[in-house]
Amino acid sequence: MGAFAEWQPQYAAHGIATFPVVIDGKDKKPAVKGYLKIGTKVSDQLALKFPANDAFGLACRRNRITVLDVDTSDERVLADALSRHGPTPFIVRSGSGNWQAWYRHSGERRRVRPDPGLPIDILGDGYVVAPPSLGAKGRYEIVQGTLDDLERLQPMVHPVLEDVVDVFVSHEAPPRKPHSEMREGDGRNPSLFSRALRSAHHATTEEELIQMVAHANQQFAEPLPMDEVLSVTRSAWKYKSQGRLMVTGGEATAVVFKSDTDHLWDAPVALSLLVRLRMTNGWRNGGSFPLAQGMAKSMGVSIPTYRAARDTLVDRFFLEILHPGGKGKNDPAIVRLL
Repeated sequence: MGAFAEWQPQYAAHGIATFPVVIDGKDKKPAVKGYLKIGTKVSDQLALKFPANDAFGLACRRNRITVLDVDTSDERVLADALSRHGPTPFIVRSGSGNWQAWYRHSGERRRVRPDPGLPIDILGDGYVVAPPSLGAKGRYEIVQGTLDDLERLQPMVHPVLEDVVDVFVSHEAPPRKPHSEMREGDGRNPSLFSRALRSAHHATTEEELIQMVAHANQQFAEPLPMDEVLSVTRSAWKYKSQGRLMVTGGEATAVVFKSDTDHLWDAPVALSLLVRLRMTNGWRNGGSFPLAQGMAKSMGVSIPTYRAARDTLVDRFFLEILHPGGKGKNDPAIVRLL
């Protein structure tokens, strides 16, 4: 019996869905399609289908796990990373001696080398190889904690901000400066508003965002009044609730993160479709909207090519189909962005 069949039930007992992975040298590839949205029931079936598979992985976002992937065996780098991002009860060492620190997912995306000077990735999306998989240089092993600790993970502290490749442009202006004591040309308000927009990506509540913005405000030589902080925060939170987190002049484009391009590098039509959907419907606004085959014509592609792109976005967890449609000319698919 391989590691996957042996450990799949143990992970499933903690609500973690796993899937088989094929490791060939440095290449690590899922052995099945749709791995980013596999649940525990499908995982149970895969354990029967791949009984000899000795490596397996899990989808990070699907299983509410973010992995701090330290691509070096230097324990000092791991210690520094834990000091910055907070302690965790669950730490893994790969067969090559590198480290993983597991946290509760809190909106992080997949970031490859967010700090070019550090050999660290933050894996909040995509998948990760799990212990005790057999890699090219040995087994992944749990060096701190047990699977029971997966139910007690805490969110990462100071997650790295996203790199925006392109920016969604709002035609609504930033908050004006209502206070007479603010000098003309004072750049604190726009600067604080920009910081609030970036912080809003990671705040889970408006109260949390207020704390972040208030902390940033204290970095000014002359901090702004608290009512100005609250005004800036309310505006930034509004952008988040509407799916718009950046402001500039010009025409509307779409929010695209580097991790999006990493996941869709082999599917350029799907990436183009994602950009168009975000451009017309807002980024992760949570609402549903119709998606008709007429989109194929606007993109200049055939209907089969459009359908393949749409299915890729569904398969890779960018899009959810709420209603398949297709029962007539006036029955389009209803979808929502994830």
